[in-house]
Amino acid sequence: MVRKQHKLEFDACPTPIILVTQEGVIAQTNRRLDELFGYTVGELVGQQVEALVPAESREGHPDLRRAFFHVPTTRRMGTGRDLHGVRKDGEMIPVEIGLDPIHVEGEPMVLVSVLDIRERKHSEEMIRRALNAASSAMIQVGSEGKIELVNTAALQMFGYDKEEMLGQSIELLVPQQFRRKHSVYRTSYHNNRETRRMGIGRDLYGIHKNGSEFPVEIGLTPIDGSDGQSTMATINDISDRKSKELSLAQKSEQLERLNVELLQFAYSASHDLKAPLASIAGLLSYCMMDLNSGDYSEVGANLEKCKALADRLATRIEAMLTLAKSDDIAQSFERLNISQQVEAVWKSLETQGVQLGCNYEHDIPFHTVPVRFLAIVENLMSNAIKFRDPEQKEQVVTVMTKTENKMFHMSIHDNGVGIPAEHHDKIFHVFQRIANTNEPGSGLGLALVKKNVLIMGGTITFTSEPGNTVFSFSLPLQQSKQRRRI
Repeated sequence: MVRKQHKLEFDACPTPIILVTQEGVIAQTNRRLDELFGYTVGELVGQQVEALVPAESREGHPDLRRAFFHVPTTRRMGTGRDLHGVRKDGEMIPVEIGLDPIHVEGEPMVLVSVLDIRERKHSEEMIRRALNAASSAMIQVGSEGKIELVNTAALQMFGYDKEEMLGQSIELLVPQQFRRKHSVYRTSYHNNRETRRMGIGRDLYGIHKNGSEFPVEIGLTPIDGSDGQSTMATINDISDRKSKELSLAQKSEQLERLNVELLQFAYSASHDLKAPLASIAGLLSYCMMDLNSGDYSEVGANLEKCKALADRLATRIEAMLTLAKSDDIAQSFERLNISQQVEAVWKSLETQGVQLGCNYEHDIPFHTVPVRFLAIVENLMSNAIKFRDPEQKEQVVTVMTKTENKMFHMSIHDNGVGIPAEHHDKIFHVFQRIANTNEPGSGLGLALVKKNVLIMGGTITFTSEPGNTVFSFSLPLQQSKQRRRI
């Protein structure tokens, strides 16, 4: 069927090749193809080409062959999938196949070139094993942003199966709010490809299949191959590190607060506590003299004064311990019904005829640390009642809430006597008592309020003038269970 002069040309070709008729009959092979498939020279000539096709693909192969001859074009066969050939001894070998339509003496045929890619597959498998052994997630992304390769760590990190990720846009792994920007960043990187960290100077997040987000660090390495340009992204989940950094920041803030409180306590000890102790010492000296003179009634009177001063000191010290222990409250967020809790706090206070007004506009559900939140509300409402103005026809305390910019806001208004301007810069300090009131107190309530607000990551402000005092605090919105921010 093939002239003898073509035989030399076939054997001279360094690539295994085979000539196949339109009916699938092998018309010619060269020595390298015979050796590749384990046949003797010329043994394959006259056989159906399906003899070299794996058994599971033989039945459908004639249809593919007829389709090729219907529209004969030069192309690679099996692009995007693994191909195997079958040796005479039954061994399966991975191959790459090229098809070139030709005419031999007017008869349409196809010249098939076959490459043995066992060594390449072995190398790829070694690389794949190395990638899967890596502790960092590794994802190879093509120039169009499609995922070409993922390792085991990446599948575990993002919660997908391999088939769910391969071929998908890399934006699949980017939180929704960042996807539009990410495509711009990706295009910019492709125009200036270099090995570098991604997102320098800003926080990066990935998104798990279940929708949870988590912080990540990403390194980018450009790859140039025969099939085009791609980028290898190395991804590390830094949730633990971020958690530790947050914990350290909170502890640093706590230490700073404790240092301020210690200084305030030292000031109080040298002024507020020293004077009562000196008075107690003086009264006890009088008691000793009165005992010697037999004036027991005076001794009793002075001892009563000593007891009153000692009780005052004990109250001060207990208040300071309360402030110190407030750091030990667990940060356990729970859902809270604000209207019910505000009503319960109000009923527990001596309201002295003051009316309560409420205007709730916050998003529901609301989650917080109940013991801290209620301590804030109780102290602020108690102060509003304490500084009521008897001259007002109606004495009113109003509680207002709203949700804005991912923050919960609450303000407590009163139409009382107000806070004198000279006290504005000190009202959140410990042991500060506002003048012009005979109401009992430790001077610690507002210090505890600010401390609890700060511990929960919030802020507090106030404005005050006669007839209009407003304390406002804001807290970051929280969920009952911290979501994972990949």
